[in-house]
Parts: sequence; C-alpha cells; structure tokens
Amino acid sequence: MKSRSFLIVEKDPSFSRIISVVVSSLGNSFTVAESREAAFELLQETAFDIVIADISALETDGVGLMKSVLLSPSPHPEFIITGYSRDYSYEKIIGCGAKDYVRKPFTIDEFNIKIERYLAARSLKEKNEDLQKSQVTLNRRLETLIEVAYDLTAELDYKRLFPLIIGKVTAIMNAERSSLYVIDWRARELWTEVAEGVDQIRVPIDHGICGHVAITGEVVNVPDAWDLPFFSREFDLKNHFRTKSVLCHPILNRMGEKIGVLQVINKKNADHFSKDDENFLKGICAQVAISLENSLLHEELKLSFDSSIITLSTIVDARHPFTAGHSERVTVYAMMIAKEMGLGNEEREVLKYAALLHDIGKIGIRDHVLLKNGPFTDDERREMNTHPIKTKSILDKFRFPGRLRDVSAIAAHHHEKVNGKGYPDGLTGNEMHLGSKILAVADVFDALTSKRDYPKYDGVEIMNCDPMPLERAIAILEKDAGSHFDPEVTRAFLKCLPQALFHYRGTHFPAPYVDKTIQVFAPDLLETPEARPTLFSYRGPLTET
Repeated sequence: MKSRSFLIVEKDPSFSRIISVVVSSLGNSFTVAESREAAFELLQETAFDIVIADISALETDGVGLMKSVLLSPSPHPEFIITGYSRDYSYEKIIGCGAKDYVRKPFTIDEFNIKIERYLAARSLKEKNEDLQKSQVTLNRRLETLIEVAYDLTAELDYKRLFPLIIGKVTAIMNAERSSLYVIDWRARELWTEVAEGVDQIRVPIDHGICGHVAITGEVVNVPDAWDLPFFSREFDLKNHFRTKSVLCHPILNRMGEKIGVLQVINKKNADHFSKDDENFLKGICAQVAISLENSLLHEELKLSFDSSIITLSTIVDARHPFTAGHSERVTVYAMMIAKEMGLGNEEREVLKYAALLHDIGKIGIRDHVLLKNGPFTDDERREMNTHPIKTKSILDKFRFPGRLRDVSAIAAHHHEKVNGKGYPDGLTGNEMHLGSKILAVADVFDALTSKRDYPKYDGVEIMNCDPMPLERAIAILEKDAGSHFDPEVTRAFLKCLPQALFHYRGTHFPAPYVDKTIQVFAPDLLETPEARPTLFSYRGPLTET
C-alpha cells in the first residue's frame, strides 16, 4: 500500500503515542496537533490524506473540526473519529461524514487492526476508481480506433481524411498537436501531409526526431525533446515554441517498408507519454498505413493517368506546328475561369481533362485539310467541323472514372454557341454544360491571339494570320457575349485575363504584346513579378530504396 499523510488531533499523550506508533509502523507519515484551532490551521496549509481526531474534549472536538473542513471548498481529507461521547452514536458520527469511529479506550493491537482494515479498504476503493478511469480511457480510445477505421473506409478524399484522423489523435492523446509525415525516398526528404498549427514542413530525411524514426524505424518516446542529440531546436526558436514530451512512431506499408511517421507533441496532463499511449499510437499507425499507402498509390496512378492524357493532347497539337501548345493554353485559361467562377475541385478536374482532350478528334481529320495553309473550301470546312464528333467518339471509348463521366460531352461541345448556332449539335446556352461554355471562351481567345495558317476575321475585317491585336480579341469576346459566349463566363475570363497574359508573358506572348493590357488592369503583376502557376504537380514517394 502506498504511504499516506496523517494529521493526528489528540490532546492525551498516551493515545497520541498509540496512534503515532500504529500510523508510522504501517509506513505512513504523521503530524500531531493538540487543539482544534491548531489542526484547522494545518489543514489550510497542508494537504493531508487522513485526519484522526478525538471527539472527547472541547479542545479537540473532532466532529466540529470535521464539519468545518467539509464546508470548505478545498479538497477534503477523510476523517476517523476517536473517543467516547453520549451525544454521538456510531451511526450519527458516520452520518456527519466520518469514515470510521474508534471508541476509547483502545490498545495498540486494537487500533492497528482498525487502521489496517481501513487502509486496505481505501486502497481497494482507489484501485477500483483507477480501474474505472482506465476503462473509460480505454473505451474512448477503442471508440476512436473504430471511428478511424470507419473514416478510412467511408472517406476517399485523403485531403479531408488525414486532417480528420490527426485531429482525433491529438484529442484522444491529450496532446498539443500532431503531425503526419510522408517519407519521400526518391528525394530523400520528409514532408508533412498534415501539420497542425503550422504550414507544410519539408526537411531532409535525416533531420530531427522524425528523420531519426524514418531512418531507424525506432519508436521515440521522450519527456523532453531538447535532451536528444538529433532534435533540431530551429523550429522552436523561430516560432517561440517549446517542444517537451514527444511520441514518434514509424508507419509501415504491407511490405514492412517505412512510408511515413506519426508524431504527437506535448502531453497536456503529464510530463511524458505512457506505454498505453505508445500502444494506442501503434494501433492508429497500423490503420493510417493502409490509407497512406493507398493515397500514395493513388498519386502514382493519377500521375500516370495525367501523363497519358497530356501525351495524347501533345500528339494532337504536334500534328500542326501552329497549334503547338494550344490544348495546354486552353486548359490553363479554363482553369483560371473555373477558379474565378468558384467551381469546386471535382468540377475543375473534369474541366481540366476535357480541355486537354477537346481537340483529340482532329487526329481523324485528313492531313491536307488539317494542315492546309489558307481558307477552307466548303467541303473542307464541313470536314474540319466534324472534329468535335470525332472527339466524342474517341473519348466515349475511354474508361473514365465515374466522377469524370462528363469529360466527353464537355469536350465535344466546345464549338457550340449559346444562341444555338454552333456545332455539332446546335445546343443553346440552357442545353450546354458550363464546362463547354468555359472551353468555348478559352478556345476562341487562344485561336485569336495565336499565329494560325488562316486569316483572322473580327466580324468586319479580314486580317492576316498573325495574332490578332489584343484589344480586338477582347472586343470580340465582349461583343459576342450573349450570342456566341455565355456572358457570365466571359466576364469571369476578362477578370482573370491579366493573370493569363502574365502567365505566358515572355513565352507564348511577347512582352510588348501583353504589357499594355496588364499595365492597365493589373500593374502590380509587372511591378512585383511572381512565379507562374503550374498546372500539374507531383510530389513523388514512395517506397524505400
């Protein structure tokens, strides 16, 4: 049994000695007070576990002392009352709040048996309470594990899934923050998939605690990270943070290869993470491993899919030197319009693939028509106008995932007009998919502002094959909004036009061609140049090498 601190309130030296001998012989500490007032002062200053107070004398008055203490807001010790009084029975004393009553006179053996029995009962009660608390904690952690398992099967969007899981880990571990690191063996670095409270972190693979765990596969559980030789204090010093207790666990895939690290920082209610915390985090890591591995595989498959689509798009553009880069530019313009209009991620993804592949039907157009230098004859124009139908025929054979089922229709209708006078199906604005309306604006703008092997026509004047003056191209979009183009889509494109021009400034567009327009609508772009946005990105991973 653990040691207890006793306060003995007893005026009679003989009984004080008996009580002291018994209490100390059982491995407990004690303090003696000879009066109620002295005892009360001690209780205000010191936290005692148990008070043994005499009821017999007015000076000690154990029941009165007990009642005063029980009325105070501070934590209460347990009382054992000794003595003899006609005014109080055993039941009445217990009813006042005492845990036991020992009648005087008593011997050392009698009192020893009484106190031993009391301490054993108290110890058993505390163990039961601890077990109940442990059971509650265990139940909460089991519930969290079940919730995480459910999340892993119910949520397929890993960008939403991982923050959800990490938030639950932080809460159930009663920690300040948690981070999920992915190991990129190709780049020999770690980067955070989720990092609570901070921006993404990207560090060399042998950097800090996570790097140590990534390299060695060991679990790190320390009360103070600053004591570790491989801990980097750079982040703490820069952000006025203090990393103390840390629990860091590797994440292994089904082949036993290290693919990530899960780190929990600063236990709130203790100076270190317990063995139970380690076991819980191990269970979480086993579940996260499946999801993380699937996420990385999904990234690999997506990269492969994107590469295939881009390759197909490039093949189409490569058939004609004047259209090189057309599909890529149309895609960039379309993405900018979609963002300006507030389209969601899934809608933008569908639009991206439709934009990249909108001209794939041109591979079915004969070379002497597709590559003709000069205006088309009526027959040639009719053949060229079949390329959207051919696009749909080709794309309908693709095994697109369900979320991309509209790619074919959107791509096939990029030459439709909102007044119903477009082709191939003569759809009106109400019948057109929003993605097709966006492609119509992006496609025409690129055709007007790029060199072609046929003369440009602005509705009044036939011009040469060079890019149309930017002011005229903008005027055509504005004039044809409501007849050819959807007005809302046109407005959205004109809003982001300066960014579109700046994106290709110095590559597709010579600076003198675009600078005047950029200067008028967005001069800050020229004053403070920024990196051009990238359409596709890849963050590589993956398996240990």
